[in-house]
Amino acid sequence: MVKYKSLCVLFIRAYELRVAWIPGKRAIDKQSNFLFSPTSLRAGLALLAAGTRGETLRQLLTFLGSEDTHQLDADIASLLAGLTTWPQLTFAAGVFVDRTLHLAPEFESSAVTSHRAVTRSVDFRNRPAEARAKATWARKFDPSDTFPHEFLRRDGRAVRVPFLSDAGMHYAESFDAPGMEFKVLQCFYKMVGRDGRLDHRAPCFCMLVFLPHAHDGLAGLLRLAVTEPDFVMRCAPRREQLVSPCIVPKFRFSFRFDVKDALRRLGLSAPFDRAGGADLSGMVSDMPPDKGLYVSAMGQECAVEVDQEGTVAAASTYSPVVSPTCPSQEPPPPPMSFVADHPFMFAIVEYEKAEVLFLGHVMDPSMM
Repeated sequence: MVKYKSLCVLFIRAYELRVAWIPGKRAIDKQSNFLFSPTSLRAGLALLAAGTRGETLRQLLTFLGSEDTHQLDADIASLLAGLTTWPQLTFAAGVFVDRTLHLAPEFESSAVTSHRAVTRSVDFRNRPAEARAKATWARKFDPSDTFPHEFLRRDGRAVRVPFLSDAGMHYAESFDAPGMEFKVLQCFYKMVGRDGRLDHRAPCFCMLVFLPHAHDGLAGLLRLAVTEPDFVMRCAPRREQLVSPCIVPKFRFSFRFDVKDALRRLGLSAPFDRAGGADLSGMVSDMPPDKGLYVSAMGQECAVEVDQEGTVAAASTYSPVVSPTCPSQEPPPPPMSFVADHPFMFAIVEYEKAEVLFLGHVMDPSMM
C-alpha cells in the first residue's frame, strides 16, 4: 500500500513536470534561458479546483492525483506548511474578484485556510500570485575566485561572463551510459531558522547542476527530467569526490510562459472551455445563469539569480554525516572536472522530500 502511494506521487509529479517540455524545448530552439516551478503550478491548480464542479473538477483531480477536493486541500495545506515554515521560501497567493461578483463562502474558506490565499473584491485587473525563495550557499564561493570566462552557446557563439570557481571536495557524479552522458554537481544551502542561525530541523534545499557532455545535449537531458518520474533526484550525487576545476557561471534571468497551451496538450482542457464546458460554479455565489466563468489565460513567471552568496529562488544547508563505526569500503572515485561552459540544466529541490521546486536551463548566462 505504501509503495503504491509512493509510485502514485512520483507519477503525478512527473505529469506536472511534463508541462515544462513544450516551453522548455521552445526556449532551447530560441537560444533562451528557461525556468519553471512545478510546485507553484500545483498550488495554483489546486486553488482553482476548489471552485470547480463536474467534468472540470474531475480533470483537475485526475491531473493532480487526488481522489477529492478534501484530500487535495489537505495535501496542499501540508505542502505549504512544510515549505513555508522556514525563512528560505515564501509563498503568496490571492483571489481577486470583480466587485460585481461575490465569492462563494465555501470556496473563500478553502482558499484562506488550505491554500493560504488572500481574497479581495477589486475593480478587475490581472493580479498575479507570487512565490519567492532566497538563500545562501552552505559553502560560499570566494569572490576572489570569480573570473571572466567564455561560455559557448548552442549556436557556436561565445560570450564572456563571470564564472564562480571552487575546486575541492564536492558532491558530484558523472554518468557515462549511452544516452545518459552528463555530470551532476550538487550545491547545498544553509539550513537556518528565522533567527538566521543554523537549524538542522530546517528543510534541506539544494541546487543540482546537470551538465551534458555534448554541447548540444541539453534537449535530451530536459526530456529525461520531464518524462522520468524520479530522474532529478535519482541523479543526485551520493558521495563527495575531488572536483578540479569546478566552475559555474553567474546568471540572473526571468522567464514567463503560457501554461494553458501545455495543460491542454496534456488533457486538462475543461477549465479553459469558453463554450460552456468549464464549470467554475463553486467559485462565485451570484453568477447570472446565462453567463459562465472559464479560465481565459494561465501563465507562470519565474526568476532566478545565482552568485557567490547563493540563489534567489530557494535555499538551505546540508551536512551529510557518515557513521564512524561504518566506514565506507569503496575506494575514492578519481578526480573529475566540472566546467559549465556550455548549456546546462539545473533544479532547485527540497532534498529529503524529493520536491522539485524549480527546473530550468541556461543557454546564455549573459541574458537577463
